Amino acid sequence: MDNITSLIRDRINEIAARNGGKIRPDDVVEDARDPDSPLHARFEWDVSKAANAHWLDTARELIRAVRVTITTDTTVVSSVAYVRDPSVGSDEQGYVSVTTLRSDEDLAREAIVYEFARANGALARAREVAAALNLRSEVDRLIAGVNRAKAKAEKSKPENRPNA
Repeated sequence: MDNITSLIRDRINEIAARNGGKIRPDDVVEDARDPDSPLHARFEWDVSKAANAHWLDTARELIRAVRVTITTDTTVVSSVAYVRDPSVGSDEQGYVSVTTLRSDEDLAREAIVYEFARANGALARAREVAAALNLRSEVDRLIAGVNRAKAKAEKSKPENRPNA
């Protein structure tokens, strides 16, 4: 979601303040039902469209929940069965099985770089929380490690290899 405006941030803070500094999604939705609320326009109020969006979110959740067991020469790995398909555009949806990716080195590399980027996003959020709680140094070390792994994966791309 794009950056929120100060009006929306202030309204969320007001809702939390009314609840002793705690906030629940239900509290936000209840406030947003009021057409005069600055939160109102951020919600889809057409029930059919909202239901379809929810169904798509549920479908994504179900796809991400499928696990697969892969046995290599030396180990057995339990992994998610499907990941975002790196062959589709950034504005498209799609998933591909990790077993399919195992046979396509380039797509596999793109998929892992994407996963590292997702991890970086989650860790960036964790860094903000950790900084507020004076616990930032450990998160910074994790981010550095993910960045090293991502850079290593990116450097192994065929165009970065001699004679590729």
